Amino acid sequence: MDPVIIKKGKRISLAVLTREDAPILYRIINDQEVHRMLSSPGKIYSLVEEYEWIDNMANVYGENVNFSIKLNENNETIGIIGINPMDRDGRGHVGYYLHREHWNRGFMKEALSLMIDFAFTTLNLRKLYTQVYAVNPASSKVLESNGFRKCATMEKDHYVPGHGYVDSYMYEL
Repeated sequence: MDPVIIKKGKRISLAVLTREDAPILYRIINDQEVHRMLSSPGKIYSLVEEYEWIDNMANVYGENVNFSIKLNENNETIGIIGINPMDRDGRGHVGYYLHREHWNRGFMKEALSLMIDFAFTTLNLRKLYTQVYAVNPASSKVLESNGFRKCATMEKDHYVPGHGYVDSYMYEL
């Protein structure tokens, strides 16, 4: 089945999540190099959990929205981006992850740009925010290149395997 594209960019698109995305997202999120930069680095996700999340939680209207990141050339799912949660004050927490083989190629910068446009023009949000760990400068660069500004540092805030407790940077747009 062809994906339902919500926002199309030059090289990637944001598409509605389907059960077909679950196996690849399962592999990406359980890759320890990807996973250790997420909020729960010790959790191991099951394929069943991915299917259930897509079926029940990925797009609860008014609370969150998540999209698969697809390469335009072949519709391959290479990651995910979402706003979880959104609140009634017009704020949303943006989060994302990308398959390791696609790091440092500008795909996440483009995906975040598309998500920002969707958040402000379609969802009518007024602010996006997120958190990045100091040992993930690539994510900070993606945010800053899309207009986010660092607004706070929380010292020794989060445990990252292989790094210990590290500073967290809060960003907003």
